[in-house]
Amino acid sequence: MRAIQPSTRMKFPFRTHAFIRWIGAMNLVLWSAGVVKAQCPAGSTVNSAGTYNNGQTVCITTNFSGDISLNNGATLYIANGGNYTGNLSTNNGSVVQVATGGRLAPSQANSFSASLSSSGTVVMNNITLNNGAAITNSGSFTWAGNWNQNNAITVSNTACGTMTFSQSTNLGSNAAINNNGVLNFSQSLTTSSGTTINNRGRVTVAGDINLAGTFYNQNIAVFRGGNNNISSGNTNDSLVNLGEITITGSITTSIGTRNEGLVVVNGSYTINGNYFRINNSNAQLRIGGALSNNGEIRGTGSLHVGGGISNNQTIAGVNGANRLTTNQNISGGTTQHLTVNGSLIAADTATYTPERANPDACIALPVKLSSLQAAYHSGQVQLNWSANSGSDIRSFTIEYSQDGQVFTRAGELAATGQNDQNTPYVYMHAPAVTGTVFYRVRSTALDGKMYYSNTVVVKTGNTLLASATVFPNPFTDILQISMQLEKAGMIQVALYNAGGELVRKQQHAGVLGRNTVVISDLSALPAGSYLVQMKAGNHTSFRKLIK
Repeated sequence: MRAIQPSTRMKFPFRTHAFIRWIGAMNLVLWSAGVVKAQCPAGSTVNSAGTYNNGQTVCITTNFSGDISLNNGATLYIANGGNYTGNLSTNNGSVVQVATGGRLAPSQANSFSASLSSSGTVVMNNITLNNGAAITNSGSFTWAGNWNQNNAITVSNTACGTMTFSQSTNLGSNAAINNNGVLNFSQSLTTSSGTTINNRGRVTVAGDINLAGTFYNQNIAVFRGGNNNISSGNTNDSLVNLGEITITGSITTSIGTRNEGLVVVNGSYTINGNYFRINNSNAQLRIGGALSNNGEIRGTGSLHVGGGISNNQTIAGVNGANRLTTNQNISGGTTQHLTVNGSLIAADTATYTPERANPDACIALPVKLSSLQAAYHSGQVQLNWSANSGSDIRSFTIEYSQDGQVFTRAGELAATGQNDQNTPYVYMHAPAVTGTVFYRVRSTALDGKMYYSNTVVVKTGNTLLASATVFPNPFTDILQISMQLEKAGMIQVALYNAGGELVRKQQHAGVLGRNTVVISDLSALPAGSYLVQMKAGNHTSFRKLIK
């Protein structure tokens, strides 16, 4: 394992060190004054309790615990370094914004009705949400108390956000949770009919799940409870899986279920009515224990059961040309269009690659770090990022994980660079594990504050993508992406703008050797920074571009 750091440093042409220190101190004072001034929106009232009305903004820049009431059109802004811990009252149409480095932890926030967006830290304890409340998190968000919501609300956790529900969670009718980042339920999760959870990131539920709404999984979901139940009575798809779902205990369902990826049930699985469809030849339902089927299992993928099978209704393929593969003979009930393969491999989440998963990538980051990029080749992972030396970063700690939850220190780099310029960093890591590995970088500032980069995912082991180049950079109207493949396979190219929005996306069948993908008609795109994502098999790489 080795680290590559910049070797060049800016040298001052002065001989008098005292003069240099004086100039540096003056620049620091001026720069700091500018930052403080820019922390709050223009026209803000700073660190003051009271009632604020339409068009008024109160800005918090320090530890503050005064009572604040927001009427329609009023805004509470918590700047970098601000920490609000008072009693907060909000009405419909009011706005709460938490900047990177800011913290919102109100003592009370009953009948919360505002639109809240945060890229900092939020801790909600004594809070109830009213109809119309909207929560968007791109930082660290903790619901510290029991979460029992029965209103029409929307909670969004972006790809850069981590949201934790510390206690039991009860999601009422007409509420929605959209997760593109990391979503943790520390205890049980219960949802009512009419609720929706849409996951494009990673969801983990430590306790039992009792779901009566819709759960749409496009990436990774892990349910760790021992006895789980999903029952809504809907005939349409209520549980949809395009990625990977792991259920460590047992589960009972009586809903319409569609699986186009991998569903793993380590315990037993009971299907009481309705259907379980496996609508993809690469999809699999894997059950470690026994299967009791009182509904319909039908599809073109595979069914792998470790225990016995009690079939009281129907287990079948679609037709003679689109058969369902099982690892054992099935007696009882109705069976047709089945292929029995005693050597059928039980798919594993460590090696399985969902064909139709749709994960979101964290691109919008705190200003202290650029987007973290990773590439695997010849047994090593290369991590690339850049940082602004003016942000007073002292060091970088590189961390890795096999599950995206528990991270281990891989190494550390000292921050380098001078004169408030962007400094690139490269770190090489030879992981002792294979399969999926998560990486992130923790930067530590001189004052001890810590900031995390986005989390990137690397598939180690045999790779499909050997190398990739993107040109021209800067670009104007056309981009050419050249990829060298070690074997044939599907390749996907996606272009994102600086805000993380998908601009273009193309998918092609790649051949062994050199492949070129051309993205044209880009002249209408505004000037700025872009990120191109290249996926081939289990490998994903990124390149930063300028227009």
